[in-house]
Amino acid sequence: MAQKSFRTAGFLGIVAGLILIVSGVTSASLLLTAVGYVDNYLGSSIGAGQILVQVAIAALTYLVGLGGFSVVIGGILLLRKHGTAGRFLIGIGGGMAIFSLLFAMGEALYVTGTSAPIFRQVYFGLYWIGAILATISIFLSRKAPETKPII
Repeated sequence: MAQKSFRTAGFLGIVAGLILIVSGVTSASLLLTAVGYVDNYLGSSIGAGQILVQVAIAALTYLVGLGGFSVVIGGILLLRKHGTAGRFLIGIGGGMAIFSLLFAMGEALYVTGTSAPIFRQVYFGLYWIGAILATISIFLSRKAPETKPII
């Protein structure tokens, strides 16, 4: 049963990543925004630690910007039974994108109302499907008993 759960989660992660790539949407993650605020407002007060924050920002920028590829790699890692690393890449690449997309939709509603162009784009629907499948992949992989919980 656990073997099947990992396999299903891995294949679902790969499909989700391909859907995210096909949609062509790249969104900034809320996590990336939060780390940017830390750098802007606390960077000078943490001294040498600011370099570490800037490296984290650069790494997250690539992981989020190439979200579909991160999800595909996470799916491959799940197929190879690397649960924690696979879930991490899927979470960064696709799962966190759900919150970013919700934030963008809320901002669009606030600024222009329901006439915002974000609600009329077909690729956003495709992106939602990919992000939801990526999240389902994470939950399916957590059911496998040989995986360690995410810390």
